Amino acid sequence: MTKNIRLALTAILSIAFLYYGLRKLFADPRDVLLYDALGFGQWIRYVTGSVETIGALALWPRVTGPWAALVLTGTMVTGLSAITTVTALPFVHLIVLLIAALVLSALHWVPRLR
Repeated sequence: MTKNIRLALTAILSIAFLYYGLRKLFADPRDVLLYDALGFGQWIRYVTGSVETIGALALWPRVTGPWAALVLTGTMVTGLSAITTVTALPFVHLIVLLIAALVLSALHWVPRLR
């Protein structure tokens, strides 16, 4: 049962992070405007897009999966903090991705801690 949940979350998060990461890397106008509004410049969009894309692919191998889930959780916390403090954009999808990444992290790490 836990293995099925972990597999489903890995698939869903991989698709979501690939979508959002590649969207940032290929300069979707919505993302360009968002990073302009955040005021950090466009370089951070490339960093975030790279982390999301690499993290989405790194979720699958057994060795990197637990670490990728933690990195993506940190990425979501940072993104959620930036969007909620600087802009008035909707952020429900970020909360859903954050919770999913946290659950996947827990499914990877809790059995290892026992």
